[in-house]
Amino acid sequence: MAGRHAHRVPRWSVLLFVVVFVAVLLLVLANERDDGEPPAGEPEPTATATPAGEEPTATAVGSPDEHLRALQRIAAEHDGTRAAGSPGDAATADYIERRLRRAGYRVTREAFTVPYYREASPPRLVAAGRRVRPIRTLQFSPGGSATGTARAAGLGCSPGDFASLGDGEVALVERGTCFFRDKALNAQRAGAAAVLVVDTEPRPVAGSLQRPGLDIPALAVGAAAGDDLAGERVRVRVDAVSDRRRTANVIAESGPEDARRVVMAGGHLDSVPAGPGMNDNGSGVAALLHVAERLAERDLPLRFGFWGAEEIGLVGSRRYVQRLDRGERRRIAAYVNLDMVGTPGADPEVYDDDPRIEAALRRRLGRGSDEVELEGNSDHASFAAAGIPVGGIFTGLDDCYHQRCDTLGNVDRDALAESARATEGALVELSR
Repeated sequence: MAGRHAHRVPRWSVLLFVVVFVAVLLLVLANERDDGEPPAGEPEPTATATPAGEEPTATAVGSPDEHLRALQRIAAEHDGTRAAGSPGDAATADYIERRLRRAGYRVTREAFTVPYYREASPPRLVAAGRRVRPIRTLQFSPGGSATGTARAAGLGCSPGDFASLGDGEVALVERGTCFFRDKALNAQRAGAAAVLVVDTEPRPVAGSLQRPGLDIPALAVGAAAGDDLAGERVRVRVDAVSDRRRTANVIAESGPEDARRVVMAGGHLDSVPAGPGMNDNGSGVAALLHVAERLAERDLPLRFGFWGAEEIGLVGSRRYVQRLDRGERRRIAAYVNLDMVGTPGADPEVYDDDPRIEAALRRRLGRGSDEVELEGNSDHASFAAAGIPVGGIFTGLDDCYHQRCDTLGNVDRDALAESARATEGALVELSR
């Protein structure tokens, strides 16, 4: 102990010591909780890494451009595509669902199975040591290789056409009369290792086997290239995946669950396999997400639909509408479709369908805009077929339509923003 003559410590010094001591103690306890087990009664901590395709600093109401960039990142991280059934497709649905849930919507994800096909590299056909061109893989051909003598089998539309085919040989059939799938299945049943369909034109058609299920590679060959193949030993290679995959619709709803009527807006979330699909239909998705986030707190009777597998036949929207009973279909007072709303240098056009929806959109566009008839070429057709009033915005096709170049640079941000503003205002008006 110090001597009895030690000086008295000022009160402010004591208070400063206490404050510093408490701060140090809290810091130590915080480090112990970070490094050790969680206290009893608290949940186990989980990782909070930023999901793929989403900005770490994503705002509560994302701009159309923010959402568009997120979709481009998703495509870039998944082989350049967001086609139905692909990993990029699933990541797109994940992103949409996260944003809608964060905004406070009641969200449902409806999963279903679709045919999936993706060709990783061009096909190869070699005969007598020379490369045969032009050739094309028939869509939904499985991947694989085969070597054998090419044996002519006429049109290949009946089992008898393959009477001279030896087991493991390559069937050489002519285009015409029956479907490519019929020719290929007949060749497979006859024991062929592969099938080559010789076209009547110099360049082979971009044909399809309609769906997965074939076990042997199938190619289309140009007319001249196929003339001298009979009797030659050939090698066939197809680098592709053909099977069935899962995809999904993402549905979000606001307002009273028992609302007498609801207004819908939607667009497809998938791209074609060839590219990322930023205008077709990343633009529609970006606009819809922006509008949904802006209207989330208004508690209007709204429903947003993001449709899977539109590019292979409006599959998602058809499935959704077909599963609604008559009463649920009648509840939908209007459906507004956004499919390609950012075409470079274009002005928004309004669907020539329901007059009330058309008028609501025109009022927000602020000028006279052209009418467009899309007939059955987008998801609104699924609703129109069920007697639901439909409308929408379209900015036209472009040079990168269904191509690899349909990237961020292929989207007109002004047209996109204008389409989003018009849709938002129309939905508010229609929901009253």
